[in-house]
Amino acid sequence: MHTTKQRGFTLIELVVVIIILGILAVVAAPKFINLKSDALIASLKGLQGALKSANTLVYSKAVLAGQEKLEPGSVTVNGTTISTTVGYISVPAENVAKALDGSFEVMTDPTDTITADWGLFFPNNSTSMNIYPKGYTPSDNCNLRYSVDSNVPSEPALYSLTTTGC
Repeated sequence: MHTTKQRGFTLIELVVVIIILGILAVVAAPKFINLKSDALIASLKGLQGALKSANTLVYSKAVLAGQEKLEPGSVTVNGTTISTTVGYISVPAENVAKALDGSFEVMTDPTDTITADWGLFFPNNSTSMNIYPKGYTPSDNCNLRYSVDSNVPSEPALYSLTTTGC
């Protein structure tokens, strides 16, 4: 008589596999939970790169027009006049919105709720402005700060990312 030996997993083996999968899920989950923050930081870095590229174009046009040393000056890019300071995009928020493609909204108060993709906040009498992602305010520490300082001839256009609150 031929006997067939049954093969399979014991209950203990299945429990061990489930425990190992549970441990892996607990260790891997925090890495995936933080994806929103990573994506937001990447968006801010992309915006910074776009602003730097726009400034390169505007500065090139200012040089060609002989306005790279004027404070204030202006250049026309694709039919749009953009105010400049020593050849770079001037700080008032409207100029940045003109220079970049995107959905921008000028904030009149730091607590404004923005409906566009980016909020532009330019405090009165300031030489810098902050750009906030939708849903964020100055208290969140998630922004790109842009300024033009004509007293720094080596690099008048300054960019600074704050991402601790993203």
